[in-house]
Amino acid sequence: MDLNEIYLGIVNAISGAMGPAKEYPWAVLSVFLITIMMAAISSGVTRLVVDVDLLRRRTAEVRAWQSEYTQAVRAKDDKAIARLKKKETAIKAAQSEMSKEQLKPMIFTIIPFFIFYYIFYAVFGYNQSVVAVSPISLPFVGTELNFWVWYLISSFSVSSLMQRLFGLPSAVD
Repeated sequence: MDLNEIYLGIVNAISGAMGPAKEYPWAVLSVFLITIMMAAISSGVTRLVVDVDLLRRRTAEVRAWQSEYTQAVRAKDDKAIARLKKKETAIKAAQSEMSKEQLKPMIFTIIPFFIFYYIFYAVFGYNQSVVAVSPISLPFVGTELNFWVWYLISSFSVSSLMQRLFGLPSAVD
């Protein structure tokens, strides 16, 4: 049995189990629930592997410095700008540390998520099937949304909620 046969077997099994839930209008809810599940897995992994307290401290430190620096530039306070420039190296180091922390979950999730997406891409008709209909025409998309577009829209709406539920810092904290 080769890899393609295994893949098709998985796709057919999931497709059969989902039945009418993979076709419009039920697909709207199915993809939304899948999105919630994926966001929960991602947030859970993030919670396990990221030092959230460190990330919060570094974020607050960087934002405070950026705010102070912006105010100094606006006020044309050369003395404050010079003082803040001395801290710039430490701030860049903190930003680098934050980036490393934020990339940690990707090590554990990227390959399983690619496999997941590839499977559901097939389950929902290789983007040939309409899974949702938008009440307004979206630029570059129109009104009939395929799996990827609906998943992306759903993901934007669910991600920050999941981050809050898992106690993770977000861009607006």
